[in-house]
Amino acid sequence: MKTRFARTFVSIVGLALIVSVLGASPALAQSTPSSPAAAPKAMNESARERRKALEEEAAQKQRRREEAGQRTLEAVQARDRLRADCRRQAREQNLHWLKRVRFIRQCMSGGSPR
Repeated sequence: MKTRFARTFVSIVGLALIVSVLGASPALAQSTPSSPAAAPKAMNESARERRKALEEEAAQKQRRREEAGQRTLEAVQARDRLRADCRRQAREQNLHWLKRVRFIRQCMSGGSPR
């Protein structure tokens, strides 16, 4: 049992050594920039592009947030106008308190209260 483990271990280590030696070919190595100033410039440009993309994304999120807030405000105002209209109709009919509450609830749900 120990010898089988030792043989397997030695073969794996040997295979790893061969792969590491053969894998370090110059064709796979990264190329160096032709001039030392070219690399930082490209890096600065890519950082500038990423920053610009992030700023645009943040601006779009802000616009969506403001539009959603505006839609919510309009919906609340419409609901308040409807409630005021339903209350006015209930007052005009001189309904008792409980019937007035039911009338307003039905009117707000869109059903025909009359």
